Amino acid sequence: MTRRYPFSLLDLGLVAMWSSGYVGAKLAAETQSVYLVLFWRFLLVALLLAPASIRHITMGGGVRAVWLNGVLGVCGMFMQIGCAVVAVGMGMSAGTVSIIYATQPLLTAALADPVLGERVSRRQWIGLAIAFAGVWIASGGQSAPPLTYLLTALGTFGLVAATLIAKVTNDATPILPSIGIQSSFCAALFMLLAIADVGLRPPFQDPTFWFVVGWFIVFSTFGAFSFYWMCLRRSSAVHVGTVLYLTPVFAVAVTWLFFDEPLTLAKLCGLAICLAGAAISLSRPIAIVPPLTVGQGLAKPLDAHDLT
Repeated sequence: MTRRYPFSLLDLGLVAMWSSGYVGAKLAAETQSVYLVLFWRFLLVALLLAPASIRHITMGGGVRAVWLNGVLGVCGMFMQIGCAVVAVGMGMSAGTVSIIYATQPLLTAALADPVLGERVSRRQWIGLAIAFAGVWIASGGQSAPPLTYLLTALGTFGLVAATLIAKVTNDATPILPSIGIQSSFCAALFMLLAIADVGLRPPFQDPTFWFVVGWFIVFSTFGAFSFYWMCLRRSSAVHVGTVLYLTPVFAVAVTWLFFDEPLTLAKLCGLAICLAGAAISLSRPIAIVPPLTVGQGLAKPLDAHDLT
């Protein structure tokens, strides 16, 4: 029997891990170069997961797995993460970036029906609209360079594109090889940016640099994207997107506590409205969708083998 749930432990893990990326962006902004941090982050992840990635490619994944995950990596990692980190480095608060990125669910919902054939209920639309209003209120009155808003918009569209592509193609690449292949593409792209900025040599004697790289690897890569792809394979794109509406609450609270980012009345009211909208959208139980395998329909529920 298919279990049904409104909010799961996987969703909770996704919210917590996804929020860590905004903290990492704030930390990276204090280093020599955000591009250098991101290059070493993805290079080390790609090297760590190289055995799993190569094994999957040679054991049946083939060229399709490489190019599909390459596209997912460029959209969901390079665009989404790179734009966020650069925006923070240019002066936009990490909390504001997380709030703007929370518009992703509305874009996903708008495209879910025509692209994926996923029906969005009236209750979900109402909840998404209320949450979007909260995002708009919370992000109002922020002082940041205009380019940072363009960057966050591009990052948002990148994650939406990756979400829809993953669902349309029924990608069933196991989690770890998927992250490894995607990280390889990201490492290559950030390598070019790092070379143009400060070069590729890391500050070996700087513990802060390696702490930030480690933070990104553990929480924002293995944590966030493992939870994201697992949630996406077990539920709808609209449901996963709606769960991401909850990440600004974590991100704003943490950046306020540890980085003294301002916590304005507008931001608090907007977050409260955003939470209410997400609660409405998630209030109806969502069916767990078993993961898909290449060339097949619905498959067995996710298990340990889906990680390797």
